Amino acid sequence: MKLPVRDIEAQIVELLHKPGTLVISAPTGSGKTTQVPQMLRAAGNLISGQIVVLQPRRLATRLVARRVAGELGEAVGGTVGYQTRHERVLSPQTRICFCTEGLFLRRLLADPNLGDVGAVVLDEFHERSLHADLALGYVRRLRQGPRPDLRCVVMSATLDVERIASFLDAPALETVSRSHPVEVEYDSGPSQQPVWQRAAAALQRWLDRDEEGDVLIFMPGIHAIRRTVEGCERVLSNREPDARVLPLHGSLSPAEQDRAAAPHQPGEPRRIVVATNVAQTSITIDGIRCVIDSGLARVHRFDPRRGVNALLTENISTASADQRSGRAGRIAPGHCYRLWPAAEAHGRTRHDDPEVHRIDLAECILQLKALGVSNLSDFDWLETPTPGRLTEAVRLLRELSAVDADGRLTDIGAQLTRYPAHPRLGRLLVEAERRGVAERAAVWSALIAERDICTTPLKRRFTEVTSAIGSDLKMRESAFRQAQRAGFDERRCNDLGLRSVACREVARTTDQLRVVGDANRAMKRSSAEADAELAKCLLTAYPDHLGRMRGPDRLDCEMDGRRRVSLDGDSVARESMLFVAIDLREVEANRTQGGGVHTVASLATAVEMSWLEECFPKRLQRERELAWSESEQAVLEVDRLRFGQLSIAERWGSPADSAAAAAMLVQRILAGELKLPTWDDEVDHWLERCRCIAEWFPEFGLTTWDNDDLAVVLHELVAKNFRFAAVRRHRVLDYLKNALSWNDLQRVDHMAPERLTLPSGHGMRITYRAGEPPRGQARIQDLYDVTETPRVADGRVALLLEILAPNFRPAQITDDLENFWKQTYPELKKELMRRYPKHEWR
Repeated sequence: MKLPVRDIEAQIVELLHKPGTLVISAPTGSGKTTQVPQMLRAAGNLISGQIVVLQPRRLATRLVARRVAGELGEAVGGTVGYQTRHERVLSPQTRICFCTEGLFLRRLLADPNLGDVGAVVLDEFHERSLHADLALGYVRRLRQGPRPDLRCVVMSATLDVERIASFLDAPALETVSRSHPVEVEYDSGPSQQPVWQRAAAALQRWLDRDEEGDVLIFMPGIHAIRRTVEGCERVLSNREPDARVLPLHGSLSPAEQDRAAAPHQPGEPRRIVVATNVAQTSITIDGIRCVIDSGLARVHRFDPRRGVNALLTENISTASADQRSGRAGRIAPGHCYRLWPAAEAHGRTRHDDPEVHRIDLAECILQLKALGVSNLSDFDWLETPTPGRLTEAVRLLRELSAVDADGRLTDIGAQLTRYPAHPRLGRLLVEAERRGVAERAAVWSALIAERDICTTPLKRRFTEVTSAIGSDLKMRESAFRQAQRAGFDERRCNDLGLRSVACREVARTTDQLRVVGDANRAMKRSSAEADAELAKCLLTAYPDHLGRMRGPDRLDCEMDGRRRVSLDGDSVARESMLFVAIDLREVEANRTQGGGVHTVASLATAVEMSWLEECFPKRLQRERELAWSESEQAVLEVDRLRFGQLSIAERWGSPADSAAAAAMLVQRILAGELKLPTWDDEVDHWLERCRCIAEWFPEFGLTTWDNDDLAVVLHELVAKNFRFAAVRRHRVLDYLKNALSWNDLQRVDHMAPERLTLPSGHGMRITYRAGEPPRGQARIQDLYDVTETPRVADGRVALLLEILAPNFRPAQITDDLENFWKQTYPELKKELMRRYPKHEWR
């Protein structure tokens, strides 16, 4: 059938003659991916070089290339070819080259001006991968510089057309949708069932409708796909035994991928295709009438726990959900089952976040530096990252020795660009090549990059693994090797406490990294020597993840820039005082741990002090300073060896400068960090009396007892002692009073007495606070013969009286006792007499 994008073919060709850039918005299934590259090839002399079409996924790259080649009546590798990280099916005759976005950036590193390329087509740009953003910015840069003849087309099913067109200064075209209506049905409510079970139940509901057509089920990853296939096969066994359930994901063989994506031929039994989001927009599977959507996808996001970018399973946006449901309405009216309640729909984001806002930028900055972009703020960003994120990425690259202090790419940085991995892992692998352990380092890097292969703590199952160093990664490597020898058999992996799917992912990533690295440089080493070299490589990649245990037989530890850190209790590195931990996760502390949030360090490997001296000699600094020892309750002199801000070795002893140590002890007392037992309420009350007299009689010039005044007295009290035990029993009040003259002491006692004797014979205690009137408390009966408000300070200051009822609760507060007796007391007396008739009332 004629695809909708063919309706605008003449406009596409015309606009690419001049100005040479174009934005195309076309709905899913309109044919833009397969037809636009053919239009450019057929447009005469419009494009002189190769037409490079960027795809976000390897699977789509290969499938689309095969489809376009088939439409031209050729085998792939002739006019149409493709290239991914693992495959290269090209020839000198190739005019249309489909490739992944990441590989295109590597092509730029080899040929920054794209001398043999005539056009770059960025397909599925709405996914906004960071690689796609970089590719677009760099192509724009080339067109404004050495390659004004380079054609550029940006295509997407859902796209902010005006924004992209403005960025490229390009016209925009849009095709209309020819899709049929799709009925959407949500789950009735939240469910505890796994998503694959809910998908099988939705398939059963679809079959009960007796509708024709194939079914497309979206799942986030390989494990969910595999379980969904099993569930669907059970549903079909009694209903349509001839129907085929076909998985579709990037780890399948080419033949298996082709079988799932091939057009449905007449007379063939029903197909149920269970796919990742590659089937959302990248490729079109014909014959789909029903979509079952898990609402989940694996997206790249920075994983702060391991310090690298990772694929994490998350809810899809409403825009992605609409694209998925649209797959059911391409040939006829369709149906979509969404495996989440309708009430949750409003909580989903409208569009997917661009990767530039959700992944670490270190890898992208490294690539830009390798392409000669020295000033990052001058790069043609579609969306400029915040300065803070750029600064943090550069800081990490500097720490990895990938750029120098001026931000220029180093020789090590150039080597890191070879690896399709986060710069941390690239640094690990570069160092491993130098140390002759590249083959094993590829396994360790894959174990870090992929999800954890373990379902239970390994040390309970792999106690036979011995090593010169304690390393959780070494344990996982050993477990992975056993799974590998078993062919990643699911039952055997379960027995080992491993996830077979995760082990397969580690194997694939390991192979990818080995292809790039130089495993031939391996040196002959004993297992213990190799373990030590691998630990040094790990330390080189994660220097900011170095930790130090606070003591033997303890799990709490110190890490630079992090508070309240503890090592995972299952880690085999707990016997070492120093370790480097890959995984740092924030957890809620329980009540026994004091509540709040603390960091748990795991995936740890023991580190020896000599390795720090070998790997980071300039980063180690020795310093001597006074510090408080909690265990000794004393100010001691500590000789520290620091790695950055982390203290990794300490020697404590008596201070050489006892006066400075005493001064620190004084400051801790003043700050309230140490409490002198004799500094009690009597001391505080006497100080407030003094302060009030100084306030009321400034002409006396009395001490105000601010911190400076108190420090002078405390210095006398502490003398040259640096241990708290030597001073804690000294009577503070005696030292304070000794600081005043005999006349000043008499003034305090006379002007601010502690008590006043009332006519009843009871003494009324007076409380003082600077800036406030002094206060006294007394029962009504004790005040019967007091006609005027009592005063202090030679009559200058009236008391604020709290007049108490017989139950000793305030009945009235006043500083005008005479008026109280006249105005307030008569009514108050009536009320109190009823409640307390046995008391004296006048």
